[in-house]
Amino acid sequence: MNSIKKYFTYFFGTFSLYNFLLLSFGLPFLTEGLFLFFRQSFLNNLYSPFYLLLFVALIFLYGSLYSQIQSNETDFQNFSLKSAFTSFGFWLILSPIFFFRFYQMLLVWQPLPAKVLSFLFLYRWKILPVIGIFYLILLYLLYRSILAPKYLKENHSLKKSVWLSWQKTRYSFPKQFLLFFVIPIFFLVTSFLIKIGFIWATKLIARQISAMFLLLLYRVLQNVLWTFFFLYLASSDKGPLASESRTKGAVIWLSLTIFSCLGLYSLHYAHAFHVQQQTPALTISHRGVSNHNGVQNSIEVLKRTSYERRPDFVEMDVQETADHHLVVMHDEDLKTLANKNKRVDESTWQELKDITLKENGYTSTIPSFTDYLATANQLNQKLLIELKVTAKTKESIVHQLIPLKKNLARHELQSMDLDTANQMKKEFPKLKVGYILPFDLLGSPKNTLDFVNIESRTANSDLIQALRHQKQGVYVWPVNTKQQASMFRFQQVTGLLSDDLTVFSGSSDDIKAQTASILWFD
Repeated sequence: MNSIKKYFTYFFGTFSLYNFLLLSFGLPFLTEGLFLFFRQSFLNNLYSPFYLLLFVALIFLYGSLYSQIQSNETDFQNFSLKSAFTSFGFWLILSPIFFFRFYQMLLVWQPLPAKVLSFLFLYRWKILPVIGIFYLILLYLLYRSILAPKYLKENHSLKKSVWLSWQKTRYSFPKQFLLFFVIPIFFLVTSFLIKIGFIWATKLIARQISAMFLLLLYRVLQNVLWTFFFLYLASSDKGPLASESRTKGAVIWLSLTIFSCLGLYSLHYAHAFHVQQQTPALTISHRGVSNHNGVQNSIEVLKRTSYERRPDFVEMDVQETADHHLVVMHDEDLKTLANKNKRVDESTWQELKDITLKENGYTSTIPSFTDYLATANQLNQKLLIELKVTAKTKESIVHQLIPLKKNLARHELQSMDLDTANQMKKEFPKLKVGYILPFDLLGSPKNTLDFVNIESRTANSDLIQALRHQKQGVYVWPVNTKQQASMFRFQQVTGLLSDDLTVFSGSSDDIKAQTASILWFD
């Protein structure tokens, strides 16, 4: 306990109140202002490479301030260009964490080539872990070199500064693990928990003024949290800060900065309340079920859900067998539903049709797509049909749909493979065809399809706005709580996919749901 108290005493002695407030309100004011400027420019179809230069300049400013605070300086009194550029390099590596919103927005409005994005999405479970491990190694190297800017200001060479930093950050494994991994994760988790806590707190508000206060308090707390993280990074091997006095002018400028920051947040949230309106969205049963009422993608649950809930659409999954039959099945294999080590694309229809599937206390068999489609047409139930493509079926699966063109009228098609989705649009130009994004962190590849189906856990406001700006529909999956459904309605999406259609029943309090939506998507 004494060691913890001693550490906190040391930590709070390494920075001044002035620097703390500057980092909590001054830098966020510039950051938020630049972010909102970018967003409005993109909405108005204005983009210039100069914007990237502004973004780089912002990172350079963070690096310069970091170098100053790390060296206990006042107003860049010992400015070193070499140290500043080294700090800039460090913050460029940290920028995907600290400036995540900027990268996300830039990738939404200026996406990577469609072929690149489609490749990343299709092979995400192989590519993303490699990228994650590489980035973690890069962060560890940064952590061990974190003191280099400080030693550069002491007129050491870059090589000597990195070596000195490496020596100073050599600790036992438990301490290394604590400083490099546990504490940063603590900040990230705390930030997320603050957001979740404030979204829960929206249930307690009744008027817009209390909502505005809640939103401002949220932003201030988040700013303070990330300021502590900034100062934590700068505190390594740093002596106590000598007492310093600030001129009256500096105090006045800091006060104006704080009020300006709060004013910018207030204007931003007032505008958000003004433009957000809750709109109806299509209700879509995910895999045909509602509240565990049957085996997913079965004809029995299609009938049950259609009779009981009458959704606008029933979403279901189609795969091709080894002998070119179309069957209704989500998983590529039967391990989960039938406890059999058998793949759909390696099995014939005769081998599959009598296998018993078990889920939610119900049993069923794998239906053929023609039977499922005929039942839906008989029920007058619209379908959202996903073609699930594998390496073995990509070249042939769309062709199996062509004989059913007449029966597919009124239904909609989608796929997680962009080439397949484009091929379906070519073969069925009168039908609405969409593309499924498995995650939304890299934006959506540019396409001319009718809608994009985005994943709710990684959905962001910029992506939704960009898709709507391109006159494309926006579907969201899965949405399984009433609050979630209300939040997405305020984003004016086209349709919501849910495993429990009861989340769409009843009405929600507009101000509570609107505030929760702003918090989640801000």
